[in-house]
Amino acid sequence: MSQVVDEAVASRAHTTWAGVRLSTFSRSGFCDFIENAVEHRTGVLVTFLNPFYARATDRDPRLAATVDEFDVVQPDGWGVVYGARLAGIHADERIAIEDVERTVFGSLARRGGSVFLFGSEPGIAEAAGATLESQFPGLRVVGTQHGWLDVERGHPGRLDPDDARRVMDDAVRSGADILMVGLPTPLQQEWARDFGRDRGVPVVMTVGAYFDKLAEGLDWYPRWMERLRLGWTYRVYREPRRLLGRYTIGSAQFARLVTREAIRARRRAR
Repeated sequence: MSQVVDEAVASRAHTTWAGVRLSTFSRSGFCDFIENAVEHRTGVLVTFLNPFYARATDRDPRLAATVDEFDVVQPDGWGVVYGARLAGIHADERIAIEDVERTVFGSLARRGGSVFLFGSEPGIAEAAGATLESQFPGLRVVGTQHGWLDVERGHPGRLDPDDARRVMDDAVRSGADILMVGLPTPLQQEWARDFGRDRGVPVVMTVGAYFDKLAEGLDWYPRWMERLRLGWTYRVYREPRRLLGRYTIGSAQFARLVTREAIRARRRAR
């Protein structure tokens, strides 16, 4: 096991919350970790745990077990950060891909590095790639693949094994330093677990709907909303049909999860 992976494992010691072990990197520590993994061609799996995703792992032990195979499970969303803190876990800060994109992609660009984008509906990954190459001169988008392969085959939510294997083979042949996977949960986590490890791509990272935002531009959220931690309200404004229930009923469910985990932590402490 490399020093890079050792550091990731150490960051998740004694941090089980919502069924998975959380990473506790700071933003600078996370960016350093990614840079080291690329430099040493380590082969790491990275994901981000937001409140919606936490409810999913809490309800589904199989998904929790899948996520626990990742090297980095970083809190994404202040709800997860505060919930973890209430349970006695020292989570430094919220880290989503939007929080570290300039540092991660800037570092790649300076070294002439490359990314492969897999996910979203047809045309979106290409538009996201165009944004990256225009904003970060020197960064190379060496491949894209839309994420509707399951829909095209007539079985949404399940990739054909040949399709799943082909995408990874394409990414490996491309020589990408980072492979970003923007599929729905749990499909993206299962694909990354099954095909992402030890294949020659230094970093395989799940990013959900990130390509849809990146296709519009690098600064998708208004910066003042980010500073006030109100990015979720902008998402609801942009996609009310898909997200209103997640941020109303879902928030109540998440609050129960946070309360339960805090109570469990206090009982264990006693």
